[in-house]
Amino acid sequence: MAAARRAVDAGLDGVELHSANGYLLHEFLAPDTNHRTDAYGGSPQARARLVVEVARAVAAEVGPGRVGIRISPAHGVQGIPEADADDVAATYGALVDGLAPLGLAYLSVLRADPTDELTQDLRRRSGMPLVANRGFSTPTTRESASALVDATDADAVAVGRALIANPDLVERWRAGADENEPDPSTFYGTTAEGYTDYPRLTA
Repeated sequence: MAAARRAVDAGLDGVELHSANGYLLHEFLAPDTNHRTDAYGGSPQARARLVVEVARAVAAEVGPGRVGIRISPAHGVQGIPEADADDVAATYGALVDGLAPLGLAYLSVLRADPTDELTQDLRRRSGMPLVANRGFSTPTTRESASALVDATDADAVAVGRALIANPDLVERWRAGADENEPDPSTFYGTTAEGYTDYPRLTA
C-alpha cells in the first residue's frame, strides 16, 4: 500500500499488481507452490484470497481506478506449470469473482490466445476492461493489436518489445511509419543501453 501511494504521489497514473509469471502473488494462486493448510491454502477460493485482499487494500489506498492486475493462467514459467485445466479455471474464476466488486481499472491476462474461452470468461466475470498479452513467443505488432481490439476480443493490448525500441511508438503506429528493430542483447541490461538510445522519428 505504501509503495502504491508513493507511486501515485510521485505522479504515476496508477499501479499494476503483478500476480503472474511465478512471482509472490502467483505463488499463492498455484497449487504447485501453495501448500498452506490455513485460510490461504487448499481450495481455489482460499488460494485466491491473498490476491483479492492485496487488491482491496491497494484500491482503498489509491482508488480502484488507479489499480490494474496482471495474471498468467497456466503460463508455466518459473516452476509454476498449472497443468490442471479444471483447477486453473476454478482458481482464476474464484479470483476474478473476488475482484469484480472492487471496480479495478483493468485485468491484464497473459495468454497465447486471448480469444480463448478461459480468457473471455474471466473478462466477463471480472467486469473489467481486458488488456490482452500474448506473452513472449510472438512480438505484438500494430496489426495484431488492432485485430484484437477491432474484433472486440480485448479492450487494449500490452506491447513490450516494440515500445522499448520505439519511444515514439504511438506516433509511428498512427503514421504507419517504419519501426526501429529491438536489440534483444540489451534486454534486462544494467545500463541505459537499449532503454534510452533508440532514435525517434524526429531526432
